[in-house]
Amino acid sequence: MDTKSKFSDQEQPIVLLQESPLRDLMAAGMVTGVLVKGVSGGFALEVTIGGRPVILANTRGAERLFASLETAGLLLRRMGLERFDVDISKYKPGRVRAARPERSAAMKAGRLPKKAVMKNEDE
Repeated sequence: MDTKSKFSDQEQPIVLLQESPLRDLMAAGMVTGVLVKGVSGGFALEVTIGGRPVILANTRGAERLFASLETAGLLLRRMGLERFDVDISKYKPGRVRAARPERSAAMKAGRLPKKAVMKNEDE
């Protein structure tokens, strides 16, 4: 999927690629570089394949953002990557997702949403 990336310095469209096809390309040795880019509120992965940047996408087809450099690094390690570059020049601390104070309060009180409660409670 071609789209303009909100964190790219380039004017050309950026290709978004989900994790599974990216794993296949990495296993085939087609990835020539990985850059973890700091953006507003998190980190994104820019992978170079054939000289062209490809951005890791989430399951909905949008750019996948990581809350920390550590979580991005853990994914890359699970994919078999031992080295990557980091660019934090545009990193701005913040949240990847909006705060949910009602969820936080429910968790602190030990209450779970109804859909999370197991159906076999009578057993």
